[in-house]
This record gives sequence, structure tokens and C-alpha cells, in this order.
Amino acid sequence: MMLLLQLLWLAIPVIASGLVHLVVLKLDLLPGLRVQPIDGGATFRGKRVLGDNKTWRGALVTITTMTITAWVLAQVHACCWHLPTLAPFAETHPVAWGLLLGCGYIAGELPNSFVKRQIGIGPGKGGEGITGGICWVVDQLDGLAGMLLFTWPVLQPPLALVLLLVAIMLVAHPIGAWIMVLVGLKDRIG
Repeated sequence: MMLLLQLLWLAIPVIASGLVHLVVLKLDLLPGLRVQPIDGGATFRGKRVLGDNKTWRGALVTITTMTITAWVLAQVHACCWHLPTLAPFAETHPVAWGLLLGCGYIAGELPNSFVKRQIGIGPGKGGEGITGGICWVVDQLDGLAGMLLFTWPVLQPPLALVLLLVAIMLVAHPIGAWIMVLVGLKDRIG
């Protein structure tokens, strides 16, 4: 139980970011940033570097929401709901913690998008056969990998925690995709 409570230092900012991003997509907020792909339309070997689905809007919403949520979580922790410590840094430097989480999440998704574009898998698509299976697993875990990499200087989680995070993401990410299908933001789960 203690480990699950510690995970809230990671999970709450990620969940909040996903929910806020869902609202931003559904209401088409910040439309000027929606049409601004991170790769600026650049190509490599004649194929898009990241594609149109990786936008500055998504990056801004994710990083900002995770940062604000990390700060709010630290305030709640200090005043009225003491969570077991995951990383003392998250408590003492919540804005930096949120920035590490948000930037890590976004950075973790970019190599996967690049590889998928280079092998001919379109944005939001999963691929076929074994390639599709590998892409599905990587799609579920790329943001987590980025967060763990970016937070490594202040958090070196034990293997048990990493394995628990992987298991949670393999369940939580498809549930999030299912919700997006239900509200009409995606056309498929996976």
C-alpha cells in the first residue's frame, strides 16, 4: 500500500495532464497551437520527422498541467494530506519536479513517433503484425520512460517500482484511449 501511495507523486500529475488534454482536444482550445507541429513539417528521408499529431499545444498543455499539478500536490501534502515520499525533491521543488515529469513525458514520446514515421506508420496508427505489437507496447510506455529518464537525477526508483509502473501503464493507457474513443477524439483503441 505504501508503494501505491508513493506512486501518486507520479500518477496524479500524469492523470491530471491527460484529463486536461482531453478537455483541450474536445473543446478545441488553443487552436493556434493545434496546427503547429513540433517538427515544423520537417522531413527526414522524405518522411515527416514526427507528424502532425505531435503539436506544441499538446506539449504546452502536458508540461503546464503536470507542473501545476505537482505544485498543488506538494501544497496539499504540506498542509493536510501527507503522502509517503517518493522523492524528497518532489516535495521541496514541486515546480521543478512537474517540469521534469512533463518534459520527460513529451520527450519520451518523440523517438517513438520518429521511428513510426520512418517505417511508414501514420500518426495515431499502430502497424501490423509483430511490428504493430511492438509499437503498441512502446506507445503505452514511451512517456513513462521519458519521465523516468528525466527524473533520474533526483529519483532512482527500485526495480519493483519500475515494474509496477510498467504494469499500471499497460492497463491505464488503453483505458485512457478507450475514453478518448467514447468522447470521439480517437477512432480506435491501441
